[in-house]
Amino acid sequence: MNKQVLVVSDIFGRCAGLNRLAQDLAAACAVQLQLIAPYQGVAQHFADEQQAYAAYSSQCGPDVYAAQVVQALQTAPQPFALAIGFSAGASALWRALADTTVNRVKQALLFYPGQIYQHIALNPQVPTQVIFGDSEPHFAVADICCQLQQKPGLSAVVTPFAHGFMNEASKAFNEAAYQQYLAVLTRLLVGLAELPA
Repeated sequence: MNKQVLVVSDIFGRCAGLNRLAQDLAAACAVQLQLIAPYQGVAQHFADEQQAYAAYSSQCGPDVYAAQVVQALQTAPQPFALAIGFSAGASALWRALADTTVNRVKQALLFYPGQIYQHIALNPQVPTQVIFGDSEPHFAVADICCQLQQKPGLSAVVTPFAHGFMNEASKAFNEAAYQQYLAVLTRLLVGLAELPA
């Protein structure tokens, strides 16, 4: 049976970058992906971050997105071996994993959750690793990392890459960083034991 993996997208939603990641993960290891994205799952083709952010703000927003992730986790028929979030999706997943009614995720990997500072008091119920870019506009990344590392079951690292490095739709996309963290995700998924149904 394939491992169940949840991917919660950034503000670009279902786009070429998310499709690439899904294809690369599926090719590297036996996984079944469930994707959560803003815009009711409709594929998007934004010209840039500003256009994507405007659409995200008007059509979804952080509170709605977090609620969508909670609902998806509460109604999942099978547990997820891994939940992966990116940017706005990582922030939504952070909030969802702190909800005590959510118990369908074994561990999580959050890439550059830019709004995490607003919910730093929350505590995810599962082992979680947070991977930051080199800077964020609203907080000092090193300070947030120190705070997160004080929480049980959490680790946080700062990369030399910019926020958005995993999505080719982002101006910060970095192919070498994408390959590096695709390999991390693949090793993580290959190493996970199958979960009982």
